[in-house]
Amino acid sequence: MRNIEVSPSIISSDLSDLKSEIKKCEDAGAGSFHLDVMDGNFVDNITMGPDLIRAVRKSTKLRLDAHLMINRPDKYYRDFLSAGADVLLIHYESPVDIGELINKFERDGIRYGIVINPDTEFRKVKKYLPGSEILLIMSVYPGFSGQKFINSIIPKIKEASDYIKSEHLKTRIEVDGGINDITGKQCVENGADILVSASYIFNNDIYKSIQTLKNL
Repeated sequence: MRNIEVSPSIISSDLSDLKSEIKKCEDAGAGSFHLDVMDGNFVDNITMGPDLIRAVRKSTKLRLDAHLMINRPDKYYRDFLSAGADVLLIHYESPVDIGELINKFERDGIRYGIVINPDTEFRKVKKYLPGSEILLIMSVYPGFSGQKFINSIIPKIKEASDYIKSEHLKTRIEVDGGINDITGKQCVENGADILVSASYIFNNDIYKSIQTLKNL
């Protein structure tokens, strides 16, 4: 039986009671926390910046993944590292030279992952996987929580999983968007290792929701 990691998306938590929300997630068995960074340009929403990440860092020792939904990850990534992020998740669709940015990360020993939107083919990021800790497959279009899971991404999870196994890579597959007990099970059955969840966790009983996802 595989060990499924659950990564609660902090943006849907009660930010007025952040420390308590984080503690509840830890007690329920969360393996990391997902930090949605949006700049109002790459996506039509504005969320957290380095200051909020800094507050999260003070409240947990779990891994913090900064999902950079921004136009200039190359310009601002150091700010998020300084704030306490452990892994930088960079969109393939970002309007920067992804290959050049990854080379910089690898030279500097920075942990990173690659993110692809629902309409981006897996083949486009194959060459970036050897040094990537995470391949994040979006199951909604990034920007807002509470969206409906896009079922057509399921074959992409399977394709990525088969490729990672065939190449003996250590990259883990993460899925983000519309994750609940039903969609999460579909993802896990097709090779997902990490489930990011927002509304399903924080709009319900946190302990029960995380435990359900961990045990899919």
